[in-house]
Amino acid sequence: MAEVIAGVRTTIARGGQGDAPVSTPDTDMPSYLRIRRALAERIERGAYAVGAALPSENDLASEFGTTRLTIRNATDGLVDQGRVRRIQGKGTFVTPGLLDPEGTSRGGFRETARILGRKPSVRVLSRRKRRAGEYYAWLFGIRPDDLLYSLRRLNSVDAEPLTIENTLVPLSILPGVEDVDVQVFSLYETYRHLGHMVAQTQEKLDIVELGGRDAGLLGVAAGSAALLLECVSYDALGQAIEYACSYTRGDRGGYAYDY
Repeated sequence: MAEVIAGVRTTIARGGQGDAPVSTPDTDMPSYLRIRRALAERIERGAYAVGAALPSENDLASEFGTTRLTIRNATDGLVDQGRVRRIQGKGTFVTPGLLDPEGTSRGGFRETARILGRKPSVRVLSRRKRRAGEYYAWLFGIRPDDLLYSLRRLNSVDAEPLTIENTLVPLSILPGVEDVDVQVFSLYETYRHLGHMVAQTQEKLDIVELGGRDAGLLGVAAGSAALLLECVSYDALGQAIEYACSYTRGDRGGYAYDY
């Protein structure tokens, strides 16, 4: 009898009485590890593309002839390895990977929150395309009539509103970025997947008073102090790929740097 699990063929020879099973070294491997290997191999060869959702636990359990608990144990390891990300109410998605080739990670809001052991969440307030205009054409090295992807988000940590972030991305340099679900993947992850990993940023910091609308989104009184951070992100070739302007609650925000 032959069974194929995780791309490995296991053969059990059935002979006369007293015959011992003949098998590959993986015969004694727990089912969840064999399934984890199978899913990892599918990710490696692109059967599950970056950004795509894995089949549901029910579907995988049916495919592999096992239980949802076994599937959950299998995917837990992929989550720990950074191969997939599990989003409550949405599913489990293939990630671009957490580390760059040097073994370090340059991440945005969500990566930083996770490193600190906090639970980040993102709410999209608006998304649209707009003309670059003269200033952003100069900043990104594009034409004034080229389109930018404009994204406005409310970032929360542990369910508490923290930051309003306004982002502009040149679509001529990063085509397809507008199709990414930013509630699942961060923009920095997306840039990395599209071949423009952030290598350097230039930042400008200021203190401002919040207007009524932004104060309401952040759950503070109008006129409250906020940390204003303007940031231009560049790839390894020095190409500007993102302009971001964020407002962080003054009673929750802070800023530190090494020099």
